[in-house]
Amino acid sequence: MALDTGSDPRIPATIPAPSAPLGLWAAWRTARRNVLELIPEAAYREPYMSGGSRPGWIMISDPAGCEHVLKTRAANYPRSDITLRILSPREGDSLFTTDGAEWRWQHRAMTPMFQHRHLAGMAPIMTDAAEAAAARVATGAAAGGPVDVYPEMVAATADVICDAALSGREALDRDALAHGVTRFIEDVARISLLDLLGAPGWIPRPGRLFDRTGAAMDRKMDEIIAARIARGPGTPPDLLDLLIAARDPETGQEMSRIRLRNNLLAFIVAGHETTALALTWALYLLALDPAAQRRARDCAAGALGERAATAEDLAQLGYLKQVIEEAMRLYPPAGFMSRQAREADEIAGHPIKPGHTVILPVYAMHRHRMLWDAPDAFDPDRFSEEAKAARHRFAYLPFSAGPRICLGMHFAMMEAQIILATLLARFSFALPKGFEADPRMVFTLRPHGGMPLEVTRH
Repeated sequence: MALDTGSDPRIPATIPAPSAPLGLWAAWRTARRNVLELIPEAAYREPYMSGGSRPGWIMISDPAGCEHVLKTRAANYPRSDITLRILSPREGDSLFTTDGAEWRWQHRAMTPMFQHRHLAGMAPIMTDAAEAAAARVATGAAAGGPVDVYPEMVAATADVICDAALSGREALDRDALAHGVTRFIEDVARISLLDLLGAPGWIPRPGRLFDRTGAAMDRKMDEIIAARIARGPGTPPDLLDLLIAARDPETGQEMSRIRLRNNLLAFIVAGHETTALALTWALYLLALDPAAQRRARDCAAGALGERAATAEDLAQLGYLKQVIEEAMRLYPPAGFMSRQAREADEIAGHPIKPGHTVILPVYAMHRHRMLWDAPDAFDPDRFSEEAKAARHRFAYLPFSAGPRICLGMHFAMMEAQIILATLLARFSFALPKGFEADPRMVFTLRPHGGMPLEVTRH
């Protein structure tokens, strides 16, 4: 489907919206290609939409309504059946798929893993990965022609998460990891017609039925965990050490081997895919806007010269943080969330029945005509401290919000700033003539066909 970029080539690629909700067959075909094409055009203008029956759905683009669902009455709105079907591991559970008391103790046990002292210890890994990424980009640029920055950002963030999780003490094939994530997104995470028909989760979906990659990753994680437990923790501890040592501070409960595996694998997969996408879209947006790129380059070069960025540089890289935040506004890695009401409720006068599907169209909220000026335009100054203070907290949800806000948010932002600053201090990026980005979401919002950019060394 043609992308609507308007008459101004500097307006970033957008996703076309249907004028009304789609029927079952059209919705299934659309979701297989791009979930975000399901969001009706009215969701970009109206705060609420509802429809369907047995028991129906409501789509919320209102920050106050999102706060009600994600924070005020979060316990009443667990993740939807479709979301759980996609996220659930092959056996057991994880922090990402539990609710209630089970979620609370795992969350209490894992929260200390992401304290500042642990993040600071992982920052040198990010600096090393940024240096390696810059070397690969330089090699690609020297070969002539555009460099596809998407796989380069995937490689960089895979380096970070694998070293942060395992410290290089156990081997994890990073190419196999990237292949496994792509296979998961293209097969297992695609919405099945059975999902839209409301078929129970015990009926196998085709993607999961033939998912040999997932089984292989489970076996590999089990081997890694067994070897680490036998070897003992290192100094400083990595994410796996911290997971093994994690205890519920209230009860002392620890992770079973299956929960260790599921949570480790979830952190590794989510921890590199979402940051790689934020970086890819940030580079695309800067390539579209030479003035913003010059400002970002001056910020990076002024702080770094040509060396790689470190955690100590973050205080001087405020504009780059704004660029990344704006990139995640326009292209949120998770552009669509759904919840399912447990009990009857009311949101802004809209009755909610038990079983009601509550949809938070994050992509549409981030481009909503009532919430943002020139919502489709790229403007990092939206994320100055003054602008953020004046905005409703729940108008911007790249990491979700409320009790289930992403534990790795600060890790991801530190990593993205270090890698982006290192690249911008050394290179300029431009769009190849005639290239148009094609954002598509199956599970995360990826650039379909890659992100080839022309790269010039300063």
